[in-house]
Amino acid sequence: MSATGRPAPQSRDGGFTLIEMLVTLAVAGLIAGLAFPRVQNTMSAMEFRRGAAQVTEGLRTARAEAIRTGAPVTLAFEGRALVVGGGEPVALPASVSVTAGQDGPVTFYPDGTAEPALYRIRSRSGGAVRERRVTVFGSTGHIAESGA
Repeated sequence: MSATGRPAPQSRDGGFTLIEMLVTLAVAGLIAGLAFPRVQNTMSAMEFRRGAAQVTEGLRTARAEAIRTGAPVTLAFEGRALVVGGGEPVALPASVSVTAGQDGPVTFYPDGTAEPALYRIRSRSGGAVRERRVTVFGSTGHIAESGA
């Protein structure tokens, strides 16, 4: 008690009140709720681009290997993986699917030409559908990408 007979004022030692903590948690939850779908969409887009790049790089590797070795080299899909020649399978991301426009693998020849081929790479996530086409032109062996 103070000299006037009133209780001495209590000091705050720097803690948070329950109301302050609840308001802070509510604001953090709101920000997280708004940001999560955007982060998830970005991750899905990155996974799609990685899968499309793996297919394109596999085709380019098969062509380069055929030219380098002087022997035909194939690129085939085995389940959810692509295989260049007799190499190790390279797994594609889980959300990415590849559809070939031709039966069987594509073969690249030592002169750089190839059997014509078309691959459709698709990803469907959260209602968004992404698609890219990779075309192999037979007479030149050129590999071209189109789509988003």
